[in-house]
Amino acid sequence: MDETLITHEFAILAAVPEEHLLSWQQDGQETKVAFGSMDFELFRQADALRGNKAVEVFIYASLAENRPLKSEVSWHGLYVSHVQSRSGRYPQGMKYRPPSTASDKPTWAIFWEVEDLKPLSSPIAIASLRGLGKKSNYQSRFTPEGPLLITYP
Repeated sequence: MDETLITHEFAILAAVPEEHLLSWQQDGQETKVAFGSMDFELFRQADALRGNKAVEVFIYASLAENRPLKSEVSWHGLYVSHVQSRSGRYPQGMKYRPPSTASDKPTWAIFWEVEDLKPLSSPIAIASLRGLGKKSNYQSRFTPEGPLLITYP
């Protein structure tokens, strides 16, 4: 994506279970992936702040088997939109969903869509990131549980 179409005012830090990241990567058929969330207010705020630009997403692979002692981001993509769920399910069925989510219970309020999701060649320490509007970085062992808006790293 053209760099001028990406905001540098803020980014999103999110936790996604590692199994979903890996199953989506192995499937490899789509360029976009959709993850469920209950944090509709955060994505509405992100949409208001970004205008018509994409937002960088830094993903912490949660529930990973080999987690490092100090938390780190290991995936990166571009947030492009979110859509309301239909009775807790993604409106387009499994089209952009990781295969590992096929048996998930329909509980999500929204689904946030990411393009160009890739593992990072070098992980980024979460301690080098800062919440939007915060004065100090996250602690080295901080592990995000939901999506957060962060200052651009």
